[in-house]
Amino acid sequence: MKQKPISMYDSFEIGNLMIKNRLVRSATFEFGADDGVVTQRIIELYRQLAEGGSGLIITGMYAVLSSARSSPVMVETTYDGYVDDMKRIVDIVHENGSLLFVQLNHTGYKTAKSPGYDRIGVSEQEIAEGYTYLEATPDDIKRIAEAFGKAAKRCKEAGCDGVQIHGSHGYLINTFLSPYYNQRTDAYGGPIENRARILFEIYDEIRNAVDNNFPVSVKIPFSDRVSPSIMPDECVYVCRELEKRGIDMIEVTSGLTMDGGGSSFSPFVKDESQEGSFLAGAAQLANAVGIPIVSVCGYRTPDFIEKALNETAVAAVSLCRPLVREPALSNRWKSDRTKAACISCNRCFMSKGIIACQAEK
Repeated sequence: MKQKPISMYDSFEIGNLMIKNRLVRSATFEFGADDGVVTQRIIELYRQLAEGGSGLIITGMYAVLSSARSSPVMVETTYDGYVDDMKRIVDIVHENGSLLFVQLNHTGYKTAKSPGYDRIGVSEQEIAEGYTYLEATPDDIKRIAEAFGKAAKRCKEAGCDGVQIHGSHGYLINTFLSPYYNQRTDAYGGPIENRARILFEIYDEIRNAVDNNFPVSVKIPFSDRVSPSIMPDECVYVCRELEKRGIDMIEVTSGLTMDGGGSSFSPFVKDESQEGSFLAGAAQLANAVGIPIVSVCGYRTPDFIEKALNETAVAAVSLCRPLVREPALSNRWKSDRTKAACISCNRCFMSKGIIACQAEK
């Protein structure tokens, strides 16, 4: 019997969760916190996204320590009211039939260049004049891994459906994984087994802090798009090791950038030939592991999305910039399958107060 084609509105499973469709809102920095605290602006952003129909919503990156933030407008998970504030967001998301993961991060070399922030990285590095980051010690790494575990536990207490470890785009974990920045000669440097050690330790701390029924995912690069880069076989190794440990989902991206811009990991998308920029890597990983693989970057049309779902083993696609322009895009495509309105200009990343489309409409 011929198998029924997969629709982007078919459900799929992540761990013990059923996601109502295969359109995931990829983590997108909100620019909306008040010195690390969730604001009403952020709550309303997630209300719009939930009402807009995405099956799974992944928050913007939230810091596991106050000192791990890239700026005061980044949410951090340790302030006293965090659990209650997140409960408000979770309730809104659940009322609209969607599920919520929190993306957890330490921003590494991208921490705010102000007193009180961590000034450590994978290796000693002068990032800007007068701003040298010291090589993280084993004690630093242990402290950070434990912070990931505590943050995940707080997300679970708030009723969130899962967490995502941010292992990409030039933040701390990515710089350990990448030979471009990892110059260490200890147990965290050299071969991929060592460069991935911090990620494995962070995952283990999270899993020990929550039970096996609480989904944990990771956003990981298939390529750094610089040289030297993490290699495809190394990425496959890391993902297989995480699968052995019990990780529930992997979102596959690419690109290592340190300048705060989006050029290395947010390619322009002018037509269908440029869609799914990192699909090939995601498809290769989907063939190598038995857990859901989500492909991010450059999805703009329903026809291409459903082609990707039917011609590869990826379970879902995730969207970032198109949902900034059209938070209700997932619902709109049910009746109007024209291309997303996003023009890939990246000006949304220059937002102040809360992320919003800055393009002329």
